[in-house]
Amino acid sequence: MIRSSAMGDVAMTAPVIAEVMRRYPQTEIVLLTRRFYEPFFDGIPNLKLHNIDLAHYHRGLKGLIRLFRELREAHPDVEQVIDLQDKIYSKLLRKLYRLASGKSYHHIDKGRAGKKALTAMPGQGKVLRPLRTSIERYADVFRAAGFDIPVIGTDLAAYRQSRPIPAGLGLKREPGEYWIGFAPFAQHKGKVYPVEKMQALALMLVERYPSARVFIFGGGEEERELARAIVAEDSTGRFVSVVGRFSLREEIDLMANLDLMVSMDSSAMHMASLVGVPVVSVWGATHPYAGFLGLGQSLADAVGLDMPCRPCSVYGHKECWRGDYACLNDLPPERIFGRIAAHLK
Repeated sequence: MIRSSAMGDVAMTAPVIAEVMRRYPQTEIVLLTRRFYEPFFDGIPNLKLHNIDLAHYHRGLKGLIRLFRELREAHPDVEQVIDLQDKIYSKLLRKLYRLASGKSYHHIDKGRAGKKALTAMPGQGKVLRPLRTSIERYADVFRAAGFDIPVIGTDLAAYRQSRPIPAGLGLKREPGEYWIGFAPFAQHKGKVYPVEKMQALALMLVERYPSARVFIFGGGEEERELARAIVAEDSTGRFVSVVGRFSLREEIDLMANLDLMVSMDSSAMHMASLVGVPVVSVWGATHPYAGFLGLGQSLADAVGLDMPCRPCSVYGHKECWRGDYACLNDLPPERIFGRIAAHLK
C-alpha cells in the first residue's frame, strides 16, 4: 500500500487499515510511507512499514528503481498494490510491479472533477455539495481489491483511547480541569487564522474556563515563536506550548487526554480524531465538503463563513482571488468560541 504524504492524509489511512485487519486477520500489509508516521498505526497487527525517502535516497527515476528493488527483496510475497497516493512516483511504481511480475494494482479515485466544481468561482460552474470523504475513497480502493469492509469512522467515541500523559510534561490533571488542545497553524496561508484572532480566541478560553489548561500544538521554529507569543499574552499561567517538545507519538498521547481540540483544517485535526477526541475546526479557503473532515467529526463543529467564493481551494495553497482572505480575516473568534462552549458544559 502506498501513501507517503501529506501528514493528515497518511493519518486518515490508519482507520481503514485497522478495519481491513480486523475483518481479514490473515492479511499482511506493507505500507510504503515515511518512518516518521509510524505512530499513526500503533496497535495494528500484521502491518509492516517500509520507509520512503523521496527527497534524497529514493529521489528521481534511479531512486525509484532502487526503491522497487528494495521492496521486491524485502517483501517478495506481495500479491497486490494498493495505491492511495496516485502521484507520478506511485503510478510508476505500481506499473513496475505489473511489468516485472504481473501483479494487479488498484488506485484511488480522487474525484478531481467534483473538487474542480466545488472550488470553481461563482458563475463558473461552482457546485457546492458534499463529496465522498477521503477515508471512504481509501476504503473504496480496498473494496475494489476484494475486501468487504463497511463504512469507516461514523462513531467518534469508538476511537477514544487511554494513553499516558507524556512524562516530560510535568503536569498532573486536576479533577474538573478541562484540557483543550489548540493548533492554530497550517501549512498553507488559506488555512491559517490571523495571529491576533488566534490570541483573542485563546484568551477567551481561559477567561470563560479559569480551570482550563490550553496546550498549543505546532511544528517548526516559526510556529514555536508564535506559540511563545500566545503564551506570553496569558497572565493566568494556563497556556502550555508543546511545539517541538515531544515526539509524534507523545503528541498523540497528549491529544488522547484532551477534552477537546481546536484546530485549523490541518493534520492536528486528523491526529486528534484518531484517538477519538472531538475537534472544533476552522475553515477558510478550504471546506469540509471536499472530503477532508476528521474521522467521525461533526460538520456542525467545522466553523467557516458562508461566502459565494468558498471554497476556492482544495488544499488552501491558492492565492486569494479577492486579495483579502476575508474567509479568515472576517471570521470572528466569538463564532469559533460558540462551538467550543457547546462541548464544555
